[in-house]
Amino acid sequence: MKDVAVKESAIFKQIEHWRRQKQQVVEDKEKANTLPFITISREYGCGGFDIAVKLTDILNKEYHTTPIWAAYDKQILEKITLDLGLTQELTETLTNTARSKMTDLFQTTFSKFPPQVAVYRKLAEVVRTLAINGHVVIVGRAGNVITRGMPYGLHVRIVAPMSYKVKRMAAKLKVTQTEAREIIEQKEVERESFIKDFLKFDPEDPHNYDIVINNENYALDEIARLIIDAMKHKGIFA
Repeated sequence: MKDVAVKESAIFKQIEHWRRQKQQVVEDKEKANTLPFITISREYGCGGFDIAVKLTDILNKEYHTTPIWAAYDKQILEKITLDLGLTQELTETLTNTARSKMTDLFQTTFSKFPPQVAVYRKLAEVVRTLAINGHVVIVGRAGNVITRGMPYGLHVRIVAPMSYKVKRMAAKLKVTQTEAREIIEQKEVERESFIKDFLKFDPEDPHNYDIVINNENYALDEIARLIIDAMKHKGIFA
């Protein structure tokens, strides 16, 4: 519960900053948003959100950026999507121009998708809005697909050998390694079929990412700093 409260506190601080920022924008002289964002795609069992939390901790403590960085995973994103008040708060952080551009994008992009994906659109709008405002780390939910083509984004893929993932998930879920392998394989099939069949995107293609990291070879802190270095090399973070 404490972790959830901390995560939500960071989110509300971001929203409050974005709302104030919007009020200072003059619509006819609006400049493109230049704050970076990160998406993390990961194989099931790689601990993508743990990496995101470590990453935001380092960015906030060592770089003192405004607004603060916050990590968004499946649970937080779905909570925002289902909470009409929170969704409205987030939507209101966008200027009219930014909102209009995003509406046009989804009318052209999501209109081509089958009915099964219709419910995904609202979540996608939340993810895209977060990325537009910047200083967010979006874990999963096909974040790199939704934000494709947006400037100032760094797209990361986390992978690991099956043996590493099995040991990690067996310990985390308190199940046998055989059970852990079955869970991993099932989850991977579910994820990949949705992204490949409906979003027409291959999550395993390394060309879809700026950086691919094998997290068996690095500690959590090292992975976070690799990602920060990648942002600097890409020129989206000083």
